[in-house]
Amino acid sequence: MKPMFNQELKIVSRTGKLYTSSFPIYRMISDFSFMQKVEIPDDRIKIVASDYDTCTLEIQGGGKFILRIIEREPNSMVKIAVDANSPFEFTMWIQLKELQAYDTRLRITLHATLNPFLKLVLQKHFENFVETMVDRLEKFFSPDRPYYNTNYEA
Repeated sequence: MKPMFNQELKIVSRTGKLYTSSFPIYRMISDFSFMQKVEIPDDRIKIVASDYDTCTLEIQGGGKFILRIIEREPNSMVKIAVDANSPFEFTMWIQLKELQAYDTRLRITLHATLNPFLKLVLQKHFENFVETMVDRLEKFFSPDRPYYNTNYEA
């Protein structure tokens, strides 16, 4: 049972446009073993380990926590949550909708249950996080990229 003073936080990203089919995007976001290749823009966060289902992050001054992929719908959705040892509840959905061959839309929805202080501290960081993810995926699957390949296999 959640303490009564906890508050729900819901963040929905803008809808991103990726210039490829949903398959290569899904392949990338549904496998945490690719996280070792990701540059995290915040020096206070480090990827300690990752495999197909889990990614262990270490936050300077905040300890370690594990992200786990808890649901996959091929070429459509990936659902991620934190493990039971996290100081807060966190679930994130990455949704894909392929409109046509080279036009896939992406949206990220994040839900967290936090005490009021953590909500105040983390809300801007979470908003920035989901928008940065959309931006980076748009750049990665952009036709302007020098080695853009619509058959990309992560």
